[in-house]
Amino acid sequence: MKPIWQADNDCGKLEPLTEEMIKKAEADLEIKLPDSYKKLLKQQNGGYLNFNAHPTDVPTSWASNHVQVDHLFGIGIGTEKGILDSSYLIQEWDLPENIVLISGDGHAWIALDYRNTKSEPAVMYIDVEQEQELQLAHDFESFINGLIDYSEEEEVAIPESELSDQEIKDYYTQIDDVIKNGTPKDIDRLLTKVLSTTDELIRYMVEKMRQHEKPKVHFYLLLFLMCCAEGGNKGILEDDYLDEVLQELYLSKNKDVKELAQYSLEQLQSRLHT
Repeated sequence: MKPIWQADNDCGKLEPLTEEMIKKAEADLEIKLPDSYKKLLKQQNGGYLNFNAHPTDVPTSWASNHVQVDHLFGIGIGTEKGILDSSYLIQEWDLPENIVLISGDGHAWIALDYRNTKSEPAVMYIDVEQEQELQLAHDFESFINGLIDYSEEEEVAIPESELSDQEIKDYYTQIDDVIKNGTPKDIDRLLTKVLSTTDELIRYMVEKMRQHEKPKVHFYLLLFLMCCAEGGNKGILEDDYLDEVLQELYLSKNKDVKELAQYSLEQLQSRLHT
């Protein structure tokens, strides 16, 4: 199996994990974390993976045969708390009790299922809007071993250099339409798709999401902007523009948006002054 962590991407990567941090997390969550999960986080405490999907036996809102899994939460003791934010997110997104969130972004989550156990939990997928729950694996190690790079299983998205003028025009039309008529989830899905196109389309999508009235759209946008602030996605957004958007979102009345914008601003300033 190839290395699980992306070596050149620090987005979502937290401070090095210690035994004290593990003990605190298990005490706060009142569960025992899987040994394989703790071992993985000792290599790198959260971040983006060299895989992007896990197979499923039934269709999901992502695809007919898989769900997206491209990152894992770590264990944090600073502003970013990783899995220790589970209790807050469970309340915020009306998720089941007695689970620990290890990946996700709002409408879809990957979680350790402690509803019937305090140790060796199964790994589950939860789609909030579709009200769908699936067991992906009977334990964390099996879940990790089941991860795939979906581009190896399906056609790879069209590279930037191969997009025709008509395809680019169609993307602009699609962005305008989903911003006007789509749900926040629809917009987030299109953003994920647009990120594999051109820098110009990405910037256009970012600006449209910035101008949107719904805080949930801003939250989804910030998940991308946070990575830019931390140094990922280099060259797509200018730092001055990134700072301007983050400053604007920091003024939001929505708690989630404000906190994520503040964290992203801190990461941007830290990177610029290093």
